[in-house]
Amino acid sequence: MDIMVQGEGKKFYKPDEVLLSINFFVNDKTYEKVLEKGTKSVEIFIEKILKKLNINKENLKTRNFRISQNTHFDYQTKKQIDCGYDYNQSATLKMDYNMEKIAEFIEEVSALDNPPKYNMSFSIKNQETAKKEVMSEAYNKAKEKAEIIAISAGKTLKDCIKVDFRPFQEAVYSNSRLSDVDLFESEKSIGTASMKQRQATADVIQNTFTPEDVEIRETLYCLWIAE
Repeated sequence: MDIMVQGEGKKFYKPDEVLLSINFFVNDKTYEKVLEKGTKSVEIFIEKILKKLNINKENLKTRNFRISQNTHFDYQTKKQIDCGYDYNQSATLKMDYNMEKIAEFIEEVSALDNPPKYNMSFSIKNQETAKKEVMSEAYNKAKEKAEIIAISAGKTLKDCIKVDFRPFQEAVYSNSRLSDVDLFESEKSIGTASMKQRQATADVIQNTFTPEDVEIRETLYCLWIAE
């Protein structure tokens, strides 16, 4: 007797790693000037943020770098307007999950003259071990189902002769997010956030923000033989 069953494993893990997507942006009139200012903004970030928070600058990985001419069409004058050049450098940064350090990062970045845009997501470092644990749970649940079916049919479960693995997800992240826009949108509408406002925001994050656990699921389809 052939028995085909589906087993799904699911576990929750507390985040221990922060993944940041960072974008440095500068606009200026000439290519040379925007390159100088853009490079300087990255150097200042490394000096004032990474070094102060004791984060290895090698953890800051450039994903994309571009300098492009910025123009837009003026429909009233029917002319192309030269808006200089844009410097865009997107990067990723990994850091340990530590709310005190996260709060300090938020406060220090917002104090920069030209702070980069950023988004924070939360994950776990040892994803492969976690996936193996969840896959083992999926297999055991598939076996439990097969045993119930075999017993119901008056049979004895023998061997699993085939397993079809279909991963539910590849990326492993918490559903929680943090970004500079979410944190300082109200302050930006009335001007640069004051030191008191930045400190208050950082304190709130440190004391009240807890990201959701990371959920990992795996699904197995198992073919069993019962006699």
